[in-house]
Amino acid sequence: PDRKLVKAITHKKVQMGGPRGSIVYIPQNADQSTQIRDALAKELYSKIFDFIVSRINRVMKAKSYRPGKTIGILDIYGFEIFKNNSFEQFCINYVNEKLQQIFIELTIKGEQREYHQQGLPWRDVPFFDNQIVCTLIEGANPPGLMR
Repeated sequence: PDRKLVKAITHKKVQMGGPRGSIVYIPQNADQSTQIRDALAKELYSKIFDFIVSRINRVMKAKSYRPGKTIGILDIYGFEIFKNNSFEQFCINYVNEKLQQIFIELTIKGEQREYHQQGLPWRDVPFFDNQIVCTLIEGANPPGLMR
């Protein structure tokens, strides 16, 4: 690892005596260093996310509104439309997609599978299976957005 980065994460820089004073580096304990590292990682992810969304928006921008020129993530509470999406909002939507997938698997798919296994007269209920959304975000091959 880069020595300057390690020092920035493991030491607090303090300037003593005003602008002409001396600079001292105070070692941080493991918990403090972990919090600094995590804050740095969150900020980096946030900046990268904002950059990617900005690029996508620029490429997709039309001179006038045309249906079909949007990207949205449907979560269990419905579509959320914000002027600016943040990395935190993306993570919230991702977790909601995962919860929706669990609900679909346990409730809809599981019940219909059980009805068929028991030979009950049943006509499958059509539904949107959001596995494709989860795969887009977390997929291994090809790599998803979070890989």
